[in-house]
Amino acid sequence: MYSIGESVDYFDEEDNIKTGIIGDVSSDLDSYVNLRVSDNDKVQYWSKKLKMYVNVKPKNIDTIYFTIPNRLRNEFVLIKDIIGSATNAESKENSNATSGG
Repeated sequence: MYSIGESVDYFDEEDNIKTGIIGDVSSDLDSYVNLRVSDNDKVQYWSKKLKMYVNVKPKNIDTIYFTIPNRLRNEFVLIKDIIGSATNAESKENSNATSGG
């Protein structure tokens, strides 16, 4: 999972690959407010009933999106549209360059 402040590669609405830094995590569902990404890489919401953070249900994970601000406007990117961490991609490229791959 990805965290706020992490640099990621993602597909925009026109299927172009872009890189940006995650600014916020949100959901289309009104019941999921005050979202966060936990230390164990799970998206969690604040449960008023339990008075603690609870993992987002797997059936609702497709309602979660990350806000990636840029110069012109914010991008709202679903989890499924994120390709991977941009730092991981750079590490792989550097590894391939040094190993001849």
